[in-house]
Amino acid sequence: MDVEQRARELLAAELRGKGRLTLANDVVSGDEDDSAAIRAIIAALTPPEGYVVVPVEMTDEMVKAVYPLHYFTYLGPELRENWRRMLAARPEVNP
Repeated sequence: MDVEQRARELLAAELRGKGRLTLANDVVSGDEDDSAAIRAIIAALTPPEGYVVVPVEMTDEMVKAVYPLHYFTYLGPELRENWRRMLAARPEVNP
């Protein structure tokens, strides 16, 4: 799902929650002129310049990228704990 479709789904979910079902369906289908709202939601979903979205838990692919398997046979829990510490020390994102 691309970011515009995600924005439309989020806006539609809010509208459905308020009982505005027809408007919600129009938002999802693109029939409603909601470009300002969609742009605002996309901006809120998009990380600022220089930032990327990463998973809270390190993936196996990330572990393999850090320590090629032919050098290490055991990667240990400390690598994942260090990842948690790095995320905990991340700066606050200010748009």
